[in-house]
Amino acid sequence: MRSGVFYALAFGLLLTHPAHADVTMHSKLDYKLASYLPPTAAEAMNKQMADSLSNGVTLRIKGGRSITNSGPLQIITDRDKGTVTLLDSKTQRYATCPIAEYGDKFKSIMPEMPAEVKQMFENMKIDVNTSKTGKTGMVKNIKVEELVVAITMEAQGPMAAMMNTKVEMHLWAATNDELERLPALKEVAAYMARQATASDNFGSITKAFAQVPGFVDKLKPAVGEMIRASSGAVLRTQTKMMMPGSAKMMGAPNPDEPFTDLTTDLLELSDAAIADSVFTVPAGYKSVPIEDLVQLMNPLRGQGQQ
Repeated sequence: MRSGVFYALAFGLLLTHPAHADVTMHSKLDYKLASYLPPTAAEAMNKQMADSLSNGVTLRIKGGRSITNSGPLQIITDRDKGTVTLLDSKTQRYATCPIAEYGDKFKSIMPEMPAEVKQMFENMKIDVNTSKTGKTGMVKNIKVEELVVAITMEAQGPMAAMMNTKVEMHLWAATNDELERLPALKEVAAYMARQATASDNFGSITKAFAQVPGFVDKLKPAVGEMIRASSGAVLRTQTKMMMPGSAKMMGAPNPDEPFTDLTTDLLELSDAAIADSVFTVPAGYKSVPIEDLVQLMNPLRGQGQQ
């Protein structure tokens, strides 16, 4: 389930560069688990994802500010001020920190790794391949074309068979003709393209894996390709994670069946004006250390933890 944190973190960090018009994108989330998982394990994992799935993802962009609504928190990014603010509406708490320090805060949700596990990650081989498939489709009457980013991670040693992983990201982005037809789409594409060159993205994402310096270096191509692939007006994504070795150990009839399959799909795109109040902390919210709220992104947190 750590992959869920990674997806959530990666998506949130795409929201940090000024656009020139107000844009709102609302997408639904679908999450599927492998059929071979024991029912008790599947039930627990689905429960952990319930908050994110229920309301989908809403992104609002206004100038240098953006806000993402997904899962237990709202994330406000103010590029002009250089800050990130997390809001927890359930407990009416908030926390703010500089964008440059945001990635450091995720260290607190990563459990300490045993030495042998660190060694395994340091020795892991990571290959990345990006390809345009030539496939096209329609999302909300908008023509899109497919790009695939495939990431293969091969472990060494006795746990290799269980840990070997392949991640496929299928991204469907609006075609150039559609960008010219719909001004809101063009703004989204420009916003994401600028974000792809932001200097703080790789550092923020990989600081969560700072326990394993060698693994962080190996992540650079994968993270870079993910960011570049998301630099257009992406309206639909599908991220599949396959773990054939683990699947075989659990008796899967098809070991290539995805262990997890996460899809986002555009429901609404709007260029209606967004009120400034959307990007402010509501009255009555209590300021807390940002580590307190970052913990809410940890899918492994205890049931009694807020």
